[in-house]
Amino acid sequence: MGVFYKIIVILLFVLAGILFVHNITSINSDIGRHIKIGEIIWQTKEVPKINLFSYTAPDFPFVNHHWLSEVVFYKTYSIGNDWLSGLKAISILKIIVLLATYFILYLTVKKHNIFAISISFLVSIFVFSARTEPRPEMFSYLIFAAYLLSIYRSRDNKRNWLWLLPILQLFWVNLHIYFIIGPIVYFLFFIDRLILKKVTRQHIYIGVLLVLANLVNPNFFEGAFYPLKVLNNYGYSVAENSSLFFLAKYFGHWSPQDKLFLISLFIAGGSFMFKRGLNLFNILLIVFTAAVSFKMQRNIPLYALAIWPIMSENLNNFKFKTLNFKKFERSFYFLLILILLMSIYLVVSGQFYNWLDSSKTFGLRASNAAQDGTEFIKTNKIQGPMFNNFDIGSYLIWQLYPEYKVFVDGRPEAYPAEFFTQVYKPMQSYEKIWQEMSEKYDINYVFFAHTDMTEWADEFLGRLDKDKDWPMIFLNDAVVVFLKNTENNRSIIEEHQISEENIEEKVSSVLNKLDKKDDNAFINFGNALFRFRWLGASANVYEKLIENQPDRAYGYQGAGYAYALMNDPAMQERAAQNLKKAIDLGFKTFNNYFTLGIINANLGNLFEAEENLKKALEINPDNQNAKQALETIKRKQGL
Repeated sequence: MGVFYKIIVILLFVLAGILFVHNITSINSDIGRHIKIGEIIWQTKEVPKINLFSYTAPDFPFVNHHWLSEVVFYKTYSIGNDWLSGLKAISILKIIVLLATYFILYLTVKKHNIFAISISFLVSIFVFSARTEPRPEMFSYLIFAAYLLSIYRSRDNKRNWLWLLPILQLFWVNLHIYFIIGPIVYFLFFIDRLILKKVTRQHIYIGVLLVLANLVNPNFFEGAFYPLKVLNNYGYSVAENSSLFFLAKYFGHWSPQDKLFLISLFIAGGSFMFKRGLNLFNILLIVFTAAVSFKMQRNIPLYALAIWPIMSENLNNFKFKTLNFKKFERSFYFLLILILLMSIYLVVSGQFYNWLDSSKTFGLRASNAAQDGTEFIKTNKIQGPMFNNFDIGSYLIWQLYPEYKVFVDGRPEAYPAEFFTQVYKPMQSYEKIWQEMSEKYDINYVFFAHTDMTEWADEFLGRLDKDKDWPMIFLNDAVVVFLKNTENNRSIIEEHQISEENIEEKVSSVLNKLDKKDDNAFINFGNALFRFRWLGASANVYEKLIENQPDRAYGYQGAGYAYALMNDPAMQERAAQNLKKAIDLGFKTFNNYFTLGIINANLGNLFEAEENLKKALEINPDNQNAKQALETIKRKQGL
């Protein structure tokens, strides 16, 4: 193993580690609930089989398919609190598990040439980086990699590790719902052996043991077959469970991360051109993992892990002699090292995440904004019952249970499907149903993650903000709290109600707590203020973001929209300046061009308005509003 080989392999893992070292972007989602359930299991020595945390469906049956992961999270968190920080300890655990995952895969590819290893690694790791949060699925990635190593070693007639698979499956079935992937991958390998007429009794015995291992879980048969029926009781759509085509249609474009997946699929498919003969297992594996990735966005990391050994094997057969490789070998090494160093820089500097439009940043930070909200509830001794949205429920379980129970949390399978369709969504969509249900459940306060962008959340927050019976008493970059206007709550409302008179003071106190490097916090806070029509305060937050990050478009776009709604020519001028800057920095969207066109038209800048609207129509040629606005401007110019 030459010195260049060693340097490049080290850089590969440095890049992987750098990608895994980032803030916890899902802190308000599932991780808190996992810690709490792990604590309950550890203390009671039982796995809960009912909802447990919600007062709306307390006895609804729930199959916990990742209980062992939750115990690991809880113990890591509790031990970590003694010497570092519980959440940082969990992040470090995640980094170790994911690095171990890629190291196991490296053991499957290390026999190949370093260029095949490196190219396929880069394609794999950047696609995989989409889902590197501390979740139970990270243990699935580790075991999936171990499966591949065992299968490839056995396929290549090396030391037989297939007998490890049933042992791994015993852990997998209790760590994460992806355990069903294990028998499926083994079945693909079995088909490969069958067609090649290399099936032995051992292969059959191992397959039987894999199936039986799935029964070793707290729910026995129900747990073993749970992955096949979990979506039968899903009354709430979760973005990560949606197909890529649905998400592209819903948002009107492919996300940068999904584009990476599509590009990688093209590259990985093309790599088969360099393979001598057809390896059936590799073909079946890439087809299977790509298919489930298209079916559900959350499955993309499985595909990303699979393509490293597949592409390495394919590219290893590339004839470097045709490139006069020996003559330029050292130059190729230096080029590869330069690419890896540049990749590391782009990740550490945040430019990679900026390109992805991701809220990740390099480091181990975790926002405490939601915790400020729960501390506010505790400090002021605000009593339940509460109404909360889906996004924040799991965090509230972590911070407030058992003193408070939630209305809902991020487990659609833990609630009756009709709860979402007949109660949760209608309560937000229709004022009459909100009044009826809030009385039925005797709701005293609303704790809401205002980053929820569903249409029913938008309707609900817009309506509640204007309801004098539910004054706003807390707002920061993550959550908003409304309290029912009753005599018992009078003193709290008088002390903490947010109004036109004190909004600037409230905003200033929140801004003082925000990390200047956490642009996502500024964006969320500015968006919330805009949503509640505190336009001046919203513009101030975005101006602060511009001050912190003058080379990024988010602040200019946010300030532009806030100023645009102010009925003042000077503010309209500022809106135009900010939107133009946002467009110049890369936000060349239909809405930005269209809004800038309307503003310029109102300001009398008809030529600029015409150019803006033409740009908007290039992006969305069928938009009738843009067409009508352009015709109106042309008529004015004709006059």
